[in-house]
Amino acid sequence: MTARLMVFATPHDGMDEEYNRWYTDVHIPEVLTIPGVVSCERHRLVRGGPDEQQYLAVFALDGDPATILAELRARSMDGRMTMSTASDPARTRVTVWSPL
Repeated sequence: MTARLMVFATPHDGMDEEYNRWYTDVHIPEVLTIPGVVSCERHRLVRGGPDEQQYLAVFALDGDPATILAELRARSMDGRMTMSTASDPARTRVTVWSPL
């Protein structure tokens, strides 16, 4: 693996159930069709965290992160990815990490 895409997120208030259903059943399968995205695991915040986002998705990347992120953005913008009204972009942070 060349990097990890870390998505810290909190859905709109009161929409956790809808958000989690969309993320697990729709979003992850769609993201996994992007070349270079090889797996995903999700976590719920127990204590502390960056900006106190409630959920973390960790996508394992195998390839150039910039190329993979460009494809992710393109699919999000042109409608090839299903978006959810439960997702709150203002409370979502995307970071990319590489191994030491």
